[in-house]
Amino acid sequence: MTQKDRCQFPNAALAAVADAVIVTDAQERITYLNPAAESMTGWHSVETMGKALTQVFFLVDQESDRLIEKPLDGLKESPNSNLQHAALVNKRGLQVGIEYTAVAMRDDNGRFIGAVVVCRARRHAAEIALQTSNESLLANADALFEEKERAQVTLNSIGDAVISTNFSGRVIYLNIVAEKMMGWAQGDASGKAVDDIFRLVDATTHGMIPCPTARAIIENRRVSLEAACVLSCRDALEVAVEVSAAPIHDRNGGVIGAVMVAHDVTAARELSQKLARLALHDSLTDLPNRALFGDRLGQAMANSRAQGSYAALLYVDLDRFKHINDSLGHAIGDQLLQTVARRLLGCVRSSDTVSRQGGDEFVVLLADIHRVKDAAVCAEKILSALESPYRIGEHELRQSASIGIAVFPDDAIEGDALLRCADFAMYQAKYNGRNNYKLFAPASLLDPIE
Repeated sequence: MTQKDRCQFPNAALAAVADAVIVTDAQERITYLNPAAESMTGWHSVETMGKALTQVFFLVDQESDRLIEKPLDGLKESPNSNLQHAALVNKRGLQVGIEYTAVAMRDDNGRFIGAVVVCRARRHAAEIALQTSNESLLANADALFEEKERAQVTLNSIGDAVISTNFSGRVIYLNIVAEKMMGWAQGDASGKAVDDIFRLVDATTHGMIPCPTARAIIENRRVSLEAACVLSCRDALEVAVEVSAAPIHDRNGGVIGAVMVAHDVTAARELSQKLARLALHDSLTDLPNRALFGDRLGQAMANSRAQGSYAALLYVDLDRFKHINDSLGHAIGDQLLQTVARRLLGCVRSSDTVSRQGGDEFVVLLADIHRVKDAAVCAEKILSALESPYRIGEHELRQSASIGIAVFPDDAIEGDALLRCADFAMYQAKYNGRNNYKLFAPASLLDPIE
């Protein structure tokens, strides 16, 4: 027999035996699986090379339903382990009752260099049950299959993602919705830490959120996440979710794992955000409406008091806008208002606020200015921007505006009063010929000029 033949002989012999054989190195990393081991674990040998034994040889104590974390424990000190009984969780998450033993491999100096694990499906109990009550066993098997099938179909039919873990937080099951939502197949996810595949982020702070399974296990109660959670999926997509977890118990009431449910609320959250925005913004121009503007004005006045600076209101009213609506229709008028809104935004700082008060009236809030003259400079800039021709459909339009300016705290110290002063100054600008601005100055009330 040649050297090459001698090297190939052990592998050929192991490939022919019916028992599953797994070989590891001194660090308990897999170096060999025979075909029987591939069949039992569901893993192909190529996939397992270099993996830790516990990533493939995933064992659960059937009496306690707890994970056997160190199947080779004590083997370095003794030549082999006693015959052990356990449940092997294969790549698909199914459990197989097995009996196994492990033998230490040592070099010429007696140093531990690896192990050989031999296991087979446990048949003894089944044979006894078959001999004592064959019909009862078949009936129980049918009932168990039907119950498992019903549970499987149910879990795959619901619209929520379902993930279950063992006591150590390792994934043992994903339903179809979870696979699609997360981008992980059951076989790839089995045995992995749940936090490694189910990554939650706070939608507000963008900080990482631990999966609630650990709390459910430790506290032995149902846990829901109150934060607005976003699931970071394997394909880099993000899904808004509501997440809860509950403990799983054994027959004696002990906690053996957890089940987590994730509900996709992306559409609902987007609708809620849209409705919240509509409550504070003008539906035509998307500018802040009266409610949001009032809040911004209050903040600006409080900041001015603290900083010893000014805040200014520019009340902008379009000149003879009613004529455009009457002659060209409201559709053209609405487009003109949208364009005016964009031009106003282009004339102010990001810290300022442009609001539509209704109709063809806009208010610009200049926060934290140091000179009253700054408000006049902004008004001139606005008048110049609004004077440029508007191309809307087949029409080229000209539109001017009249602007009234009121300054906090010189003209008024209350928001409503300041707004009235700016409105009054705007009418003074109209009275003086339109297409200009006017600083507030007390005078007799003038009749509105259209």
